[in-house]
Amino acid sequence: MKIRTRLNITFTVVVAAVLIIMGLAFRATHNILTELGGDYKWLAGRLDISIYALLVVSTLAVISGIIISRGLMSRIFRLIEKLNTFTVNMAVGHDNSRLDVKNGSDELEVLASNLNRLSDSYKEKIVSLEDAIVKRQRAVRELAILNELMGFVTTEFKFDIILKNFVERTKDLIKSGFGAAIIFAPDSYTPSVYVTSDDIQDPSTISIDPEGFFKAPIKDMSPLRLPADRPENEDISQEPVKVSELNIEVNNILAVPLISSINLSGMLFLANRAGDNYKQEDEDILMDFAFQAFQTIAMHEEITNLAVTDGLTGINNHRHFQERLAEEVEISKRYGRNLSLLILDVDHFKNFNDIYGHQVGDSVLKTIASVLSQQIRKTDFPARYGGEEFVAVMPETDFQGAGILAERLRARIAKTPFVLPDNEKVNITVSIGFASMPENASEKTELIEMADKALYFTKEHGRNVAYGFEAGRIPGTEEKPFDASPAAMENLASIVDARSPYTK
Repeated sequence: MKIRTRLNITFTVVVAAVLIIMGLAFRATHNILTELGGDYKWLAGRLDISIYALLVVSTLAVISGIIISRGLMSRIFRLIEKLNTFTVNMAVGHDNSRLDVKNGSDELEVLASNLNRLSDSYKEKIVSLEDAIVKRQRAVRELAILNELMGFVTTEFKFDIILKNFVERTKDLIKSGFGAAIIFAPDSYTPSVYVTSDDIQDPSTISIDPEGFFKAPIKDMSPLRLPADRPENEDISQEPVKVSELNIEVNNILAVPLISSINLSGMLFLANRAGDNYKQEDEDILMDFAFQAFQTIAMHEEITNLAVTDGLTGINNHRHFQERLAEEVEISKRYGRNLSLLILDVDHFKNFNDIYGHQVGDSVLKTIASVLSQQIRKTDFPARYGGEEFVAVMPETDFQGAGILAERLRARIAKTPFVLPDNEKVNITVSIGFASMPENASEKTELIEMADKALYFTKEHGRNVAYGFEAGRIPGTEEKPFDASPAAMENLASIVDARSPYTK
């Protein structure tokens, strides 16, 4: 039974009991006065009139009380019903429910007003809690993506592949349709590495002006976000942004600087061709994630370079050469492609060191390494073999092509003046031996051995020459001197140009 019904029954019973008791009391008084007789009888008559008048007044008072009390109870119970609906809505998460308050002049309206304030506080705490949960979830997701990236970094050595994975992870983190990373050459704004979320690109296809569109992330080391924040009710439709530097057209942009402690810098670029604009929260997350991730990537690149780079000359070291040659030999055998190996030795280098000292000798080795790197193609692989010996692995290069490159390299070094500490200039010469697959060898060790034999032959026949190993061409030997006459060079160049698009 509801409280309202119980109160109605109780009130009715109480009123009826009061009326009955009053009636019985008046009736008993009337009977007593009647029995006394005399003057009391007159009083009894007057009492009858008073009783009837009192009954009428009492009845009217009771009826008025019933009406007033029922109205009051009705108001109370309407408020109770509203409170019930209000609390149910709050319990199920309808945080827009409120109680109507007119002027707050009585206790009930004060109660309703206090409950509304309680509801507002509850809503604020719920919103704050939801925001905290969302931020925590994004932080956990950011850490998970960062952890996945770090795991990939530990298993990969190629910088451009690591950078591409970094761009892909970042694109997933910020929910973008396009991503790119640009790494600049040391102490310049010339792109040296350019990767997108789609592929590894040629950095020469883009041009970045430090005073242009990307001045903020490149020169000022601050984020760039376009368009900037707008009111939520404002239409976000806009003209596409044309980024001529990257040859793309997008709807919105978010770019941040890539900074490291080892003189490696660049820019990370995200964009969408459609959809919502980036927010301040996206910018903050990207800045934090990019900084942490790129620091690790840059340090990994530095450690990798130290592991595969010769400390003196800056080109690849012996261990890296052995690994790369093994890879190229497998490719050559699997796909039937040409492969050549060149071994270079500085003539009379021990005597040069004894005369001018090791510091001057080190300078000579650095210069020769630089000339070697400049003369070969981008697809070739230069390395220091050991001491004063250098090598070059030349994929997609046959015997004739290797001969042209070897002779060009020998001539370039012979014409390069080496300046001594007293400004005296001296000339250094080199001897070069080379061999090719499949003409001279079928395995890695055999290819090295044949190129080394060709080099040994040059040392036995005057030095400052380039010889290629070719079995059976010279009676009593297995080496053939490379003919560097103009006619022979022109003939070989035409043959190589016709057979290989890679030779310069």
